[in-house]
Amino acid sequence: MSINQHQFEQLTEMGISLWQQRTSDSQSNTSPIEPDNSLNIDLTVLAKQQLFNDILLAIGLSIGEINHQDDHLNLGLFNWYFTKTSSQDQIQWLEQQLITPAISKISQSPALKKQLWQLLSKHNEQ
Repeated sequence: MSINQHQFEQLTEMGISLWQQRTSDSQSNTSPIEPDNSLNIDLTVLAKQQLFNDILLAIGLSIGEINHQDDHLNLGLFNWYFTKTSSQDQIQWLEQQLITPAISKISQSPALKKQLWQLLSKHNEQ
């Protein structure tokens, strides 16, 4: 997979080296997060966060293409849920659902950014 200069800069800013190996499928097979654990989403707050905008740009979407629901974002090919439990500091992909901690938590963790980018890259290619 080739990337352009802008994508390279985004990856570098997120602390992701291009030579890193992707996680195996066995690592992403985890149990689903309970629906009552999802955060209500304020899209106007999300739109002001640089990491969120970088993610949208990387997957080829604009803020106007997102269908906002109370507890998730519908991005067309998948739904994005944010969890409120701090013990769920992991990112999951389950049946076209991306489940992550809050963007503010992801932006503070290079490991979470790496995991998110790897999952998005893997499922964006399919």
